[in-house]
Amino acid sequence: MNIYLIILFLLFSPLVTADGLQRLFTNAQERSELEINRNKSKTTSKAHKVPSYITVNGLIIRSNQATTVWVNNSNEIYQEGFIVKLNEIDKLTTPIFLSDSERVISLKPGQTVNILDGKITDSFKKIPQHN
Repeated sequence: MNIYLIILFLLFSPLVTADGLQRLFTNAQERSELEINRNKSKTTSKAHKVPSYITVNGLIIRSNQATTVWVNNSNEIYQEGFIVKLNEIDKLTTPIFLSDSERVISLKPGQTVNILDGKITDSFKKIPQHN
């Protein structure tokens, strides 16, 4: 029985073609296009606008699970204009890396920083709205 299956497989295997498969490697033109796109993404990622205010809304540090921090009402560590350094949180202080100036600002939960003048205020103080 196994021999019949092998014979059937050998008879019909030439009928199957690899037209639907893609190449494993790229040619020179495709590599140059990929390099151009890669360089474009590097320059555009630095052009993100830093928000005027950054607020640490909350922080949960668990001993057996991942740390969660909310900055500007989001728990995403990669936001437009800055990155939250989760692995460098010290006690309650959250370091935030500004991508446009390579400056690091450390905030505690409930604190807001004005990026323009660097002034840090607590949540119980009113922040003026700039439009």
